[in-house]
Amino acid sequence: MAPLARVAHSLPGRKRIKIDARRGDAAYFAALEKGLAECPGVGTVTTDPRTGMALISHTAEDSVLWSHIAEHDLFQLGKNETSVPTPVHSSIASAAEHKSYTKSEKRPDIRRLIFLAMMSMGVLQVIKGNIAIPAIAAFWYAYCVFPGTNGDNPEHSLIETKLPEES
Repeated sequence: MAPLARVAHSLPGRKRIKIDARRGDAAYFAALEKGLAECPGVGTVTTDPRTGMALISHTAEDSVLWSHIAEHDLFQLGKNETSVPTPVHSSIASAAEHKSYTKSEKRPDIRRLIFLAMMSMGVLQVIKGNIAIPAIAAFWYAYCVFPGTNGDNPEHSLIETKLPEES
């Protein structure tokens, strides 16, 4: 029976597979290299028996690669392991919509999230010692997106934006 594996990292043309069950088994990983090299479209296969990892560089479609692995019983993937990892931008968007960010049922204000991100970037630049331009720019952008500073509601603005009227 083929050992259970998981996709540790996946990019188009590059897969990193983790096979914990065969960690330390040099003979298995040598056979795995040979078996994967026979797949059409696979360029290089690098394995490390000490860590239980296999790095596959390929030009073949993912479906061709997975079917070759299944046909030759090289390893089997766990549930949902053949799916492409979630892109970073969609995971951030789903985190922003998570209910723990708000106490009400309303979606969080994206301006507040941007404000927090810009303030964090400004603090990071100050810590790094980049006080002159990067930190000031990040703080300025944070100020510009802070709720109440863009003229939406002048009564709740942090600074006066109107000049006093002359009498």
